[in-house]
Amino acid sequence: MKKLSIIAFTLLFAVGISGTTVAQQVVNQGDITAGGGLTFTTGVGSGGGGEIGVNVNGYYSITDEIRAGAGLSLFFGDFSPTQFNIDGHYIFKNEDGLVLYGLAGIGFWSWSFDLGPFGSQSVSTSGLNLGAGVEYDMGGFYLFGEPKLTTIGGTPINITGGVRLRF
Repeated sequence: MKKLSIIAFTLLFAVGISGTTVAQQVVNQGDITAGGGLTFTTGVGSGGGGEIGVNVNGYYSITDEIRAGAGLSLFFGDFSPTQFNIDGHYIFKNEDGLVLYGLAGIGFWSWSFDLGPFGSQSVSTSGLNLGAGVEYDMGGFYLFGEPKLTTIGGTPINITGGVRLRF
């Protein structure tokens, strides 16, 4: 009976160790990520249309589940909007090369209007960000995508995708 207990304990221990080594985390405490990509936003162009732009961002992993960072988006449309975000991520899934996260933060927007012979006008506003995201390990870099709602006038939805590097 004692031999059977030792064998059972050894098997459970081996299964436990192999189970923890199979699912490797992608994001770990202390990681720094930086990247960029393309972004599309709704509700800020002429007549409430959309604008396409570029995005750069960076994040620091405070714990294995929480990271914080900032991003800057520059858009190419007729109003030349600029967006600066400070966001936090709560990571729900962090294994097997896949990261799924929810996000919340604050967004700051600025627009410039060309009024022709009357000069130009600038407008700024801010709002809360709510969204989700996904990262996938491609072996040396990470593909990411995230839809985000910003609660400002017109309530724009941003869809951003690109590449991040982990340092």
